[in-house]
Amino acid sequence: MTEKRSCPFCGTQVEYAIENSPEWYRDPSLPVYRIDCHDKCRQYWLEAVSDPHPQIDPSILNFLDSLDDEQRTFISESTRCACDNGILIVYNRQILQYLTTDWHYAKAAVMLYELDNVSFRISGAGFDTANMLFFLEAEDARFTLRLYRAGTSVHEIRSEVYWLQALWNTGRVKTLSPVSGRDGEMIQCVSPNDLPSRYATVYDWIPGETLHALSAAEKTPELIRSLGVMVGRMHAVSQTLALPHWFTRPRYDADWITSKIEEALRSDDTDASPEERTKLSSLSSRFSRFVAEQGEGRDVFGLIHSDLEPHNIIVSDGLLCPIDVREFGFGYYLSDIQTISRHFSEDEKTAFFEGYQEIRSLPTGYRQQLALFEELHML
Repeated sequence: MTEKRSCPFCGTQVEYAIENSPEWYRDPSLPVYRIDCHDKCRQYWLEAVSDPHPQIDPSILNFLDSLDDEQRTFISESTRCACDNGILIVYNRQILQYLTTDWHYAKAAVMLYELDNVSFRISGAGFDTANMLFFLEAEDARFTLRLYRAGTSVHEIRSEVYWLQALWNTGRVKTLSPVSGRDGEMIQCVSPNDLPSRYATVYDWIPGETLHALSAAEKTPELIRSLGVMVGRMHAVSQTLALPHWFTRPRYDADWITSKIEEALRSDDTDASPEERTKLSSLSSRFSRFVAEQGEGRDVFGLIHSDLEPHNIIVSDGLLCPIDVREFGFGYYLSDIQTISRHFSEDEKTAFFEGYQEIRSLPTGYRQQLALFEELHML
């Protein structure tokens, strides 16, 4: 049963309907209000309570009452952007608090750059409330703004900037280009309204489409071969890059894999059969053998993107550009290769591997080794 009310974000008349939470939500037993705000916010859900009768959680409404029009507009536009990117959202008080808190950070952060008449909204690529990504619209240019989780080491972010610059300067791999603030620094410290300090970076906009969004006809053999060349160049840079003493990034090594497997085996949610659990247990020893055979020399182990999925590769004027390097760290180059190549047909894989080997060789038996990384990817 639906009824007409005002959207609490944008104020337009919308359709409300009480229902159970979507299956993908954290607790499907929770009642929610589905709001169909077709013209502005698209669609979203608000958590509800059923005592004494079904209604939107009063704490949500009380929180929204404390917001001004600019903050409400930000939530409305962010919701629309997320929906347009295929992301559906159930709002509770905590998520709305995250959004409005990050609004304060973003508003303060853009003031630290030489940008005029800037508007901002979340990227719509997902609500990572710890490391929020914003799109900035200035008078004559676009940018991205990353707010890092509180407590992030400045050396981790310096390492990110250092690697991105090396990819272009040494490998001619087009990727995110950091923008300096008014003080000339590429990393800004933001603390609005006495909130805890968080770091922020701004990068130039890379126009184009993601590899994921391209049609099958657009993914030509030459494009896939060029992608192999790009990944080869990334790894070639990593193999020879001199690292400053402060360089800090995570390691995706045998200890990390073992901890992931042990966590999966301990999980109460694991419903794997005894055979599947035995196979999972064997992964740790198999990977340890791989490490013993391959070692961690820089010819096989170095800085990797670590999330080289098609949605993290922009095709811009014929160039392939890796983006979203939040997870980059030290790992086996084969991990990057497997992450992207698993999306390809056999013919595409052949073209990709040929492109990669124009830059650097692949190890003997790499096909079998990639099968191991395919299993590890499922963790």
